[in-house]
Amino acid sequence: MAAAAAAYRAVRPDVVVRCEARPLALFNDQPPWELGDGYDLAFVDHPMTGAAAERGALVPLDAVLPAERLARIAADSLGHDAYAWGGRQWALSVDVACQVAVVRADRLEVVPRTWDDVLALAGRTAGAVALTLAPADALCTLVSLSANAALAAGEPATWLRPEAVEFLVELARLAHPVSIGLTPPRLLEHLAGDGGIVYAPFVFGYAVAARGPLVFTDVPGVDGHPRGAILGGAGLAVLPGGRHVAEAAAFAAWCMSADVQRTVLLTAGGQPGHGAVWDDPASGAFFRDIRRSLAQAYVRPRDPWWPAYHRVAGGLLAEALRDGDGAASIHRRLADLADRHREGVPSEAHAAPTARRGRRSRRVVGRDRTPTGGKETSLHGPID
Repeated sequence: MAAAAAAYRAVRPDVVVRCEARPLALFNDQPPWELGDGYDLAFVDHPMTGAAAERGALVPLDAVLPAERLARIAADSLGHDAYAWGGRQWALSVDVACQVAVVRADRLEVVPRTWDDVLALAGRTAGAVALTLAPADALCTLVSLSANAALAAGEPATWLRPEAVEFLVELARLAHPVSIGLTPPRLLEHLAGDGGIVYAPFVFGYAVAARGPLVFTDVPGVDGHPRGAILGGAGLAVLPGGRHVAEAAAFAAWCMSADVQRTVLLTAGGQPGHGAVWDDPASGAFFRDIRRSLAQAYVRPRDPWWPAYHRVAGGLLAEALRDGDGAASIHRRLADLADRHREGVPSEAHAAPTARRGRRSRRVVGRDRTPTGGKETSLHGPID
C-alpha cells in the first residue's frame, strides 16, 4: 500500500497518504473501533464487518462513492460481497487471498488432491505433511475443511462439520510435530528448508512467497474439488473519526482500478482484488495455479459475535489438538461455545490471537496534520 500512496501523489498532489507499521495480529484481531480518532482509512478483515457496521465504526461507502463507481468496482473485484452487511458496503476488496496448498515441487511429484491422498502421504512418510496449528490458523483450517465437506455433500457451506473435525484430528496426529503452534510464515520457512516437510494442505497463499522450490496450488477436497477454502485478504474501509472522508473514499476507489491494481499493487508484491488482474497470464503462475480455490472460496461468518468467538475457539481448538483430544469432544465444545457467543455469553478462557498471513502490517499516520498545500489521510493496512 505504500506504493499506492506514493503513486497517488501524481493523481492528487494535494492529498498525502502516509503508512505506519502495526503488528499483523492487530489487523487480525483488533476491531476498527479501537483504532482511535484521527485515522481516515483502515484495512479490515471481513469477519469484522458485521460488528463494525453495527457499532458505526465504519463509513458506508455507498453513502460516499457514486453508485455507478461502486457498481463497477463490485462487478470487477473479487471478494467484494465479503465486506457487505445490512444492505450496505463497508470496505473495498483491495487485497485478496484464500487458503491454498503449498508443495515442495522438487521433492513431491504427485500432489494430493483429496483428503484421503493427504492422509496417505502423511501416513506413508513421517513428517512430510505440516499444518499451521497456531490458534487462529487451526480454526481457519477447520472452517475450510467444514465448508468443503458441506459443499461436497451438496449442502450449503458451513463452518463446523463433524467429519471435518475428525479429519483435522487425524491429520494433526500424523503431521510433522512442528505443526503445533505453527504460523504461516514459520511453516513456509520450514517447508523451504531441509527438515523433510514437502506439503502443507491449508495455508494462506501470497505471491511474495511463490519463489524457489515452493509452489502454491489448490487445496485438497473430500472429492478432489477445491471448494470452500476460506477467503482472506484485506478490505480498505473509511473511518468515521477522520477529517477527510470524501478524500479517503476516493483513494480507496482509485486503488480498485485495474490499472492501479496491475501496475502498482501487483508490481509491489500485492495480491490484487481485481479479477482481470488475476486472470491475466502476465500476472504469473501463482495467480493461475490457485484461481480455482479462490473462485470457490468460503466467506467466513460476519455476524457481530464471530470475531470474539474466533479468538476463543482458536485457542480451544489448538489446545485440544495439542493434547490429542477426541473429535467428538472437540466438535461438541466448539458448537457449545458458538451457542454461548450467539447468546452474548462469551468466554475468554482460551483467547490467543495470532497472525494468519505472513505479512507485516503498515498503517498510514499523520493524525490530521495538514502540510502546506495539501490534505493528509491516514491509513492502517498490511503491506510487504
